[in-house]
Amino acid sequence: MILVHVVVPLLLASTALYAFLCWRPALIERNIFPLEKQQKKQKHVLFVTAHPDDECMFFSPTLAYLSRRSDVTVSLLCLTTGNHDQLGDVRKKELLKSAVTFGLTPDSVIIVDDQHLPDSPRQAWNLALVAKTVEAVVVAGDVDTIFTFDGRGVSGHQNHIAAYMGVKHMALTSQRFKFQKINVYALESVGLVRKFSSILDTLFAFGMAVGGGRMFVADLAAYSQGIQAMLMHESQLVWFRKLYLVFSRYMFINTYTKVN
Repeated sequence: MILVHVVVPLLLASTALYAFLCWRPALIERNIFPLEKQQKKQKHVLFVTAHPDDECMFFSPTLAYLSRRSDVTVSLLCLTTGNHDQLGDVRKKELLKSAVTFGLTPDSVIIVDDQHLPDSPRQAWNLALVAKTVEAVVVAGDVDTIFTFDGRGVSGHQNHIAAYMGVKHMALTSQRFKFQKINVYALESVGLVRKFSSILDTLFAFGMAVGGGRMFVADLAAYSQGIQAMLMHESQLVWFRKLYLVFSRYMFINTYTKVN
């Protein structure tokens, strides 16, 4: 009985807060760009992922929000072709279709095909190579802000974690970025219950945002974009991915910590 009195109000509060944030997103909007670049007319954001479909499975709310902003150019760097099951060529095409769903152009998607960065949950990546690969894209595109995974990689996948470690290594050690500032944000990994609690995680996520993190919430249009993007990944659309679209908080909420 005590559990009901505690849990039900929490669920109702989370649902109400989610609806309110969709209606008044300014409540959680925070500047994501370096101080020196806030007056830049057209800012450039780069998402660094490990596999085709990471962009919609984990970053949908952020991608949808930023792609709406007229003062922001969004690019996507995927560090593999997703060739673990020998479907790399198929998955590259699916990724391009997914990106277009978010309003990106095909030429804003960079897909790395390097045997030293295999799609594998067991084979470790060279972090210096990841850093070098990301830095080349950042410099060429005059990127201002990066979004990527955190040290737990959301699902614990070693490629996700290596993407984070490589980006972090680049941001903290490259002499270039001591003078040309760049902001890096890491997507918060949460426990299993929160991960699959859909919008009911809003209350906990909001607490992080109030504490100085960054938070993005998908309204109905953004959530629909995420679903449509995932549907573009036909080769990966197994039954549990369909459940993921309904229950994963990452389809509705993204929270980030600043790395550098």
